[in-house]
Amino acid sequence: MTEYRAELKKLAEKVMEVMDENLDLPKGYIKKAFNDGEGDGAFFGTKVSHYPPCPHPELVNGLRAHTDAGGVILLFQDDEVGGLQILKDGQWIDVQPMKNTIVINTGDQIEVLSNGRYKSTWHRVLASPDGNRRSIASFYNPSLKATVAPAPALAEKDSEKINQTYPKFLFGDYMSVYAEQKFLPKEPRFQAATAIRLLSLNHTYEEKRKLVISACFL
Repeated sequence: MTEYRAELKKLAEKVMEVMDENLDLPKGYIKKAFNDGEGDGAFFGTKVSHYPPCPHPELVNGLRAHTDAGGVILLFQDDEVGGLQILKDGQWIDVQPMKNTIVINTGDQIEVLSNGRYKSTWHRVLASPDGNRRSIASFYNPSLKATVAPAPALAEKDSEKINQTYPKFLFGDYMSVYAEQKFLPKEPRFQAATAIRLLSLNHTYEEKRKLVISACFL
């Protein structure tokens, strides 16, 4: 398992280098941003999921629609039992099971860092009446101390064409919001994480978090 994780981490970093190239950013830019500089503070974890057969799939949600909070996600999905869907152009599309393939997904922090060039993907898993579905997902996420913001070169270039710049926040602040709003729209999460940084220092961290989360539901 240690070797498996090490090789997948290398693959995730290679994917980020390809993104660097596509975005005309220096090689290693995304990795450095996720590690909060030159260190190795980025988080890499693996999760195994099991979805048993459901006799009445029309009565349950399965795994509800959401985007992933972090950076790059590598998914080995079941090669026989489907259920994974992504949202594209307003339509839910099946991600067909295929042997010996890895599904690559981009999370919210890639969307922010790329200033919207790469979008985090809305996805869900439908319950199935037939067979057990298993998946193995590995996540390359920023350090909780990392400051996430659009790459300056992209923000400057985009400002000439469109009036859109994503906010700046600490990934740890974003995760505190995401934990309670995972299945809600992502844009208010971005703003809430930014607001946590800007609230008065007279509030404790927990008080600030509650104030921001409460404001998102008004």
